[in-house]
Amino acid sequence: MTAPGTTTPPKPRAGRLRRVAVNVAALGGAIVVALLLAEAAVRIVAPQQLIIVRPDIWAPADSVGWVNKADVTTTINTGERTVHLYTDAQGMRVGASGRHDAPTRVLIIGDSFMEALQVEYEQSFAGLLEPGLTARLHRPVSVWDAGVDGWDPPQYLIRSRQLLNREHFDEVIVAIYLGNDIVKKRWDYLPPRTPEVKHGVRLPRSLHWGEFVDAVLYPVNDLLKRHSQLFNLLKNRLQTLRQRAGVTADYFPSELRTSEARAPRWAIAGQICSEIAQAAAARKVPALFLLIPSPFEVDSEDLRSFMKGFHIDPATVDVDQPTRLVEAALRGHALAVLPLLADFRQVHQSGVGLYGKVDRHLTPAGNRELERMVEPVAAQQLGGLRPPPP
Repeated sequence: MTAPGTTTPPKPRAGRLRRVAVNVAALGGAIVVALLLAEAAVRIVAPQQLIIVRPDIWAPADSVGWVNKADVTTTINTGERTVHLYTDAQGMRVGASGRHDAPTRVLIIGDSFMEALQVEYEQSFAGLLEPGLTARLHRPVSVWDAGVDGWDPPQYLIRSRQLLNREHFDEVIVAIYLGNDIVKKRWDYLPPRTPEVKHGVRLPRSLHWGEFVDAVLYPVNDLLKRHSQLFNLLKNRLQTLRQRAGVTADYFPSELRTSEARAPRWAIAGQICSEIAQAAAARKVPALFLLIPSPFEVDSEDLRSFMKGFHIDPATVDVDQPTRLVEAALRGHALAVLPLLADFRQVHQSGVGLYGKVDRHLTPAGNRELERMVEPVAAQQLGGLRPPPP
C-alpha cells in the first residue's frame, strides 16, 4: 500500500516492451491464422491455378537466342491450367503420340501464341490444323509447330531459313502477334541466352521504387504465385490497383498509341515478312501471314480497364492501328496476309472467351476459332480448293 503523499513509481521500461512484444506477436499470430484460413477457404470455394515456373524447357541457341529443348516429356502450368508438353527431336511441340509425318507438310512459325503452352497440343492451333487440313484436302497433312515463347519476327526469319534449308515443306504460315511483335529495330543475330528471368531477394541498390520492386516485391511475387491460391485470387482482383502502383508485369502495347503511327516499326515488319516469303518462294513454297490481335483490340472493356490502370488518355489510342498498318506494310510487298481483328471481334461479341483471364494467350476456344478462320485459306494455298468467300 502506498503511503499518503507519495506517488506510484513508474513501471519498468522492460515490462512495457515485453507487453508490446506480446501484443505484436499475438497480432501477428492472428494474422497468420486468418491468412491460413482464407487460403483454405479459397482452395475450397474458389480454387485458383498455381503458376509453375519452368525454365528447364528452353535451351540457349546460337543466332536465335533460345529454342525449345528436344525430346521433352513433362507438364507445365502458365496460370490457366496444367497441360502436357512434348517436343520432338527438333524441339518442336507435338502430341503425346509424337509427330505424324506426311508427304504434305506445313510449317508454322511464331511465338508463344503458336507454342500455345496454355492448352493441350491437341487443342492448339497447330494441333487442330493438322486434322482439319487432312480432312479438307482428303490427303494426309503434317503440321510442324516451330513456335517458341518470347520470339520476335527477326527470329522467325532466321528460324524459317534454317528449317527451309533443312526440310521440305509445302506451305509456311507465320503468325504475327500485334501486341508485341512489331519490333522497333531489326537485328540479324542473337547470342545464346536463357529466356527465363529469375528474381531473387536481395538488398535494394538504391531508394528508387523500381529498384525496391525488383529486389523485394518481384521475388516475393514469384514465390507466392507458385504456392498461394489466395495470393493469385487477390492479384487478379486488384489488377487496376497494381497497375497504378507500378507492381505488375502487365503492359499496354505501344503499337496502339497514335504517336507510333509514323514510326519505322511498320516498315521493318513488312521487310522482315517479305524476306521470309522470299526464302519460301526460293523453294516454290507459298507463305501466309496471320495478324493475331491482342486482347485490347478485341475487348473494349479490357481496353478501358487497362487505360484506367495505366492513366492513358483514350484520345492517344487507336485500337485498329496495328492491323491497319501491318496489313498495309505486308500488302505493299505483295504478301498473302490474313487480318483476323474483325473476325475475333465478332466471335467475342457472341460470348466466346478467346483469351485467358490469368494468362492472356488464347484459350482452347480461342485456338479453335483461330483454326476455323485460317484452315480454308491455308487449304487454298496448298491447292485443290476454290478461294473462300471474302
